[in-house]
Amino acid sequence: MKIFISDLHLGDGSKSDDFNRDQEFLEFLDFVEAKATELIIVGDFLELWQADLDKILLKHEKVITRLLGLREKIKLTYVIGNHDYVPFIKFTDLGLGICLQYNDPQSGIIAEHGFQYDIFNSYQDPNESLKQPIGKYFAQSIGVLEKLIHPNVDQWAKKALEGIDTFFQSAVSVKNKVSPQSQEYFDKGGHFGEFGEAVKAHINRGTKVVIFGHIHRPELSQKGQGIYANCGTWVDGSKPTYIACHKDRIELNYALSHKNLKILSRDT
Repeated sequence: MKIFISDLHLGDGSKSDDFNRDQEFLEFLDFVEAKATELIIVGDFLELWQADLDKILLKHEKVITRLLGLREKIKLTYVIGNHDYVPFIKFTDLGLGICLQYNDPQSGIIAEHGFQYDIFNSYQDPNESLKQPIGKYFAQSIGVLEKLIHPNVDQWAKKALEGIDTFFQSAVSVKNKVSPQSQEYFDKGGHFGEFGEAVKAHINRGTKVVIFGHIHRPELSQKGQGIYANCGTWVDGSKPTYIACHKDRIELNYALSHKNLKILSRDT
């Protein structure tokens, strides 16, 4: 069994840190070690848009240590997200299991974080450090307000913008915890159709299962001749989920109890 998770956004322990599930995640990793052959993290494991790496490692030391130790038991793959694009993009060619796209032709699975298809959060050139995504500046602003005013500033921003067109909502509340999660967002493909079109393009090229993260909305659905799955998120206020890929089926499961939320059969 392959297990896919995404969007934990481990922070530095300040008011802007939206991950407070260390013990629950440690228990989840015990389950992964016992049941899975591979763990694929589909981006945004670390919140490097709002926190320094050394502070994150210090705050969530047990989680990081346990995760690194897992590599001795099962295969561990890390797909880069937009919130941890830098510095991980520099390590994609070193054989460390770090990549922009997970591609397993044997099982017909492709996994990407999905930020590549989001005009506010995509990186155009990894060598141009000044050309940061627009979303990063909004995310940093939200983080500062959370620290100075209240940790729920991001949730207030989302609520205040619920009646505004999805495009403008995403521009202001672009911190991925509050990125648009409506059906309209997916129908439009995130922004102008890019997200949904990317799923269709993979399937049209013969991919059997396409797995994304990024939008924090867990999903498992049939898309033409293929299957689309989204890992969801583990941030505060959410119900942590994961995708489990077996030879004969794909599962969307609740991470704290491993209850099946949805199951789709697949060709073996």
